[in-house]
Amino acid sequence: MKARTVQEETLGASLLLAAAAVLAAAALGYAVVGAGIAVGLVAGSLNGFAMRTLLERRAPILPTSFLRLAFFSLLALVVARLAGFSAWAVVGGIVAAQLVTVGFAVRQGLRS
Repeated sequence: MKARTVQEETLGASLLLAAAAVLAAAALGYAVVGAGIAVGLVAGSLNGFAMRTLLERRAPILPTSFLRLAFFSLLALVVARLAGFSAWAVVGGIVAAQLVTVGFAVRQGLRS
């Protein structure tokens, strides 16, 4: 069985967390906030794939990091505006996805 990458693990965990956020927030009467967090989790989990692609193309890390930060921030604001979500909920989901990525990366680093 092929080992899963940090990006794949992050996407899978973020999808599960997104479903949990929607269900928990809906149960508490905050369905829109839960949906915003879920969208942010899924969008934020794509950051690892973007970073891997840029590194494979030997793009400079510092400028592309700023571009990715700007892109995902803009994405959060646009999605929040278009869907009527709180921008903070979407950004919070993106932040949560980044923490998930860090967790899987640390786990992988400790194993090697």
